[in-house]
Amino acid sequence: MRAVVINDTSNRGVSIEDIEDPVPMDNEILVDVKACGVNFTDLLSLDGKYQNNPPPPFTPGKDAAGIVAAVGANVTDHKVGDRVIAHVIHGGMAEKVACDAALAFPLAEGVDYDAAAAMGLAYLTAYIALTRRGQLKEGDVVQINGASGGVGLASVSLAKALGAKTVLAGLTTPSKSNAVLAAGADAVIDLTVDELKNNLRAQVMDATNKHGIDLAFDLVGGEVFDATLRAIANEGKAVVSGFTCGTIPSVRTNYLLLKNISVVGSTINYYIKAASPLIGDAQAALFELLLAGKIEPNITNRLRFDDYMDGILMLEQRKIIGKSVLIM
Repeated sequence: MRAVVINDTSNRGVSIEDIEDPVPMDNEILVDVKACGVNFTDLLSLDGKYQNNPPPPFTPGKDAAGIVAAVGANVTDHKVGDRVIAHVIHGGMAEKVACDAALAFPLAEGVDYDAAAAMGLAYLTAYIALTRRGQLKEGDVVQINGASGGVGLASVSLAKALGAKTVLAGLTTPSKSNAVLAAGADAVIDLTVDELKNNLRAQVMDATNKHGIDLAFDLVGGEVFDATLRAIANEGKAVVSGFTCGTIPSVRTNYLLLKNISVVGSTINYYIKAASPLIGDAQAALFELLLAGKIEPNITNRLRFDDYMDGILMLEQRKIIGKSVLIM
């Protein structure tokens, strides 16, 4: 089979190679991949900065939508020919991938392969962060920092679909405002302003009639996270899920004390590694929202498999709004 293979993380040694087809173990299925999402983790993998990958050589890619080609000896809940979305730690950017049967889920009728791949890691990350970790309630004011990326744009539309009263889109690239407003954001918070410590809070208070943020979902980190804490309402919550700015912040616990703020972490990898049934529940809920027209897959680019690097570099250059999907 053909697969993207990272051979050297010191100089981005990566290419498409012909390698042996994977053989599913007893509790795995083999999937003929039709589409695979491109994620920020794939960019990190190029430089060896993603902690969940094995040493080179390995194949990146987490969201593989396709058709079951074979099943392991112990697999009873999938059969050859089933349409599935397969969630893997790595290996999705290939013509075939082996996946734990407990982490492959049927595609609802009407859900295309490209939509399923686009909604894999991005929407699962957003859903778990907003619902299980953030405990989003109907009527909440929600701010998404890093709102124009794959996870961010998914979070904007999901927060609205799940009952948020007001969704604020925090942007490090203000030129992407139209995209987040089209996805359902009520207002844009400019994260590039001078004196962010004070001016982020001023923007939030203007947009929320001085209420503040009930739930902040932060994908940026650094001074953006620090400034956001100052804008959270009493008994509000911040969910930490990434550091796209490259700087990991330290929490000022006096802010937490003064307004009874909670700060929690959220990573989808914990649930994937544990093969948690929460993944299946979340996937089913997301497909239901998609088919009801309440959320969109947010596909910006459908790329040929051979153009995989274009999709990754668009992330690095911040040219992407939503998701790129590789079509096999």
